[in-house]
This record gives sequence, C-alpha cells and structure tokens, in this order.
Amino acid sequence: MRRVSITVAALLATTSLAHAGGIDRSGQGVNILFEEGNYVQFTFANINPSVDGKADITAGGGSVIVGSTSASDVAQTYNQLSFGYKHELNENWDLAVIVDQPFGAHVLYADGPFSNIGSGGALPYDAEADIDSRAITMLAQYNVGNGFSIHGGLRGLSVNGIIQSGDGILDADSDYNWGGVVGVAYERPDIALRVALTYATATNVDFDGTMSQLVAPGTLAPSMPTDFTVEFPESVNLDFQTGVAPDTLLFGSVRWVGWGGFNLTTPGLAGDIEWVNFDDDTITYRLGIGRRLNEEWSVALVAGYESAGTRPSTTALAPTTGSKSIGIAATYTSPKNWVVSGGLEYVVPGDQYVTFAGPAGTDPVQKLEFNDNSAIAAGIRIGYRF
Repeated sequence: MRRVSITVAALLATTSLAHAGGIDRSGQGVNILFEEGNYVQFTFANINPSVDGKADITAGGGSVIVGSTSASDVAQTYNQLSFGYKHELNENWDLAVIVDQPFGAHVLYADGPFSNIGSGGALPYDAEADIDSRAITMLAQYNVGNGFSIHGGLRGLSVNGIIQSGDGILDADSDYNWGGVVGVAYERPDIALRVALTYATATNVDFDGTMSQLVAPGTLAPSMPTDFTVEFPESVNLDFQTGVAPDTLLFGSVRWVGWGGFNLTTPGLAGDIEWVNFDDDTITYRLGIGRRLNEEWSVALVAGYESAGTRPSTTALAPTTGSKSIGIAATYTSPKNWVVSGGLEYVVPGDQYVTFAGPAGTDPVQKLEFNDNSAIAAGIRIGYRF
C-alpha cells in the first residue's frame, strides 16, 4: 500500500491547479514531506486555456441589438516549474525544500473592447496582465509518535509583472518577503491512511516599479516611480488518503485561500488607483482514486471542483470564475529508484462576464460574456529516491 501512496502524491501535484480562483497556480502542497527516505523531484506542466468572450452591443435599454464585439484567446498559455528535495535526518526528523510558482496571471485582450483597436484608440495598448511569482519553502517535520507528526517552516515569496488596464500601465517587482507554514499529520501505514492539515500565513509583499497613468482617452501621463505593498492571502490545505482495497487508494484535498479582499492599489495623480480587487475567498476540492497495476505501474483518476464567485467580475483580468475538472495520470517506478509520473487534466472554467462602456449611441453599460470555455493541463514529474 505504501507504494500506491507515493504514486498518488506525485500524480496529484502533476495534475495541479490549472485554473484556480484568484491567481492561484501551484496549490502550495507539502506532500514531499511524506516520501520515504531521501527524495528529489522536478515537475514541468503546460496549461493551455481557451477563453473567448462575446458581447451584443445594444440600444434602447437592451431592446435593440445594433452590433457585437468579441475577445478571443484572452487567457494565455503558460508553463509551471517546480523543484522539491526531502532529506531524512533520522527516525524523527525530516527536512524539505520546495521551489515553485504559486501565483500568476497571463491575460491578454488582443481584440474586443479592452484592446487598442476595439476601444477605438481610447486605450493606447491592449489590456493585459502578465504576472509571475517564485516561492521558496523550507520545512521541517518531527514525528511525535503513534502516527502523529508536526511540520512547519518559512515560505519566501517574490512577485513581478505588468498590468495594462483602463487606469494605465503598472510595471513592478519585489524581493523575497517571508511568511510562515505550520501543520499536523496523522498516518497509519498498514492501511495507507494519511491526513495532513497545513496552514500558511498571509505574506506582505513590497513592490517597487513604475506607473504610467491614463489621463485621457489615448493619452498616458509620463512614467513615474511607485512603491506599494500587497498582502498575498493566507491558506489552509487538507490532504487525505486511505486504502479502500488491496492496491487501491482513495485520496483527495481541500484548499481554502482567503482571496476575498485581495487588493492592489497605488497612489495616482488625483487619488488612489485600484488595479485589482477580489471579492471572494476560494475553496477547491479534489477527489481521486489510484490503482497499482503491478510493481512498476500505477494509474489514477482525479476530479476537481471550485465554486463560482461573484458575477460580474470585479476586473477584466479575471474573465472566469470557479471550475470543474477531470484528470488522468500514470506513474512508472523503476527498479533503480526513478519515479516518472505524467498527467493530463481537462478543465471547464466557470462562466463569467465583465461590463464596459458602450460606443456612442448605444446603452452606456454592455456585457462581455465568457461562456463554454476550457483548459488542458499536461504535466510530467521526474523523481529519484536515494
């Protein structure tokens, strides 16, 4: 049963959060702590969303359709990389280091009302968000006895990116800022049971950069330096697994992130500018079943769900809300301690819409609706046990 446990932990991370709420990306899991012995792993994932929006331009209070506009391929393809190393000091103590990309956003309006052409030149650029992050998590785990363990440590977070919106252009980055991680776990190896609860504190990230404010249609003010602080939210992860039959494992996770109230605001020329604001916390559920086929091969099926948040979106940079997903994965364990996992996940992001001012002669508020969208995530993980 132990080998199935290790396999499924790898599969869960490989088919990771491809389209989660807020700007969540990696899920910030700590499952590497529960690998046997000394272990190192590398993970690569590619996420390819297909998110398109369409709006009917109306007049007469919505009674007459006078035209339409669309925004295609708004969510951009991106890659995820991560590295993990776990070292067993003795029977009681384990150490781990995880390097990942926990947050990010890659959104581009190359056409439609938030593009340069679609806005009739009112925006001297296409609206976009290109945000990346890096995190270093350093953990220690102490095995208390009777199946219980505690774990904790520090997580450093660095973020950089550019936002182009109806307010102007913001380009900024940060050094590493630090938060804490603490958790508890219970294990029964004879039935492959494990329950782990992990809490991560909020992290205040200090940014330095430049801002060019849009002061009139098509006109940007000169670039000026700016500095600001953004609180990246606290989170709670609950991971569990248990054997349900010989060589068969039921597993899953629940992740809560306090995205409600997440806000990016900078001083402007005539008052503060709110670039990003999220209204809703998010809870993401995953449930799967894994099966060991023989000494070398294991397979798994995973389903995911995240409830939808507020509609309309508070920002055009978040054109979907909530999601459903289904994923498959397989792991090959070689006799020489190499572990190779691959996964494929199909995601259906929840429908969302954003509002915008209609052209002259039409209703003042129009809706750009994003419906029937999808994303495909593919990943591979290579691990070595020594």
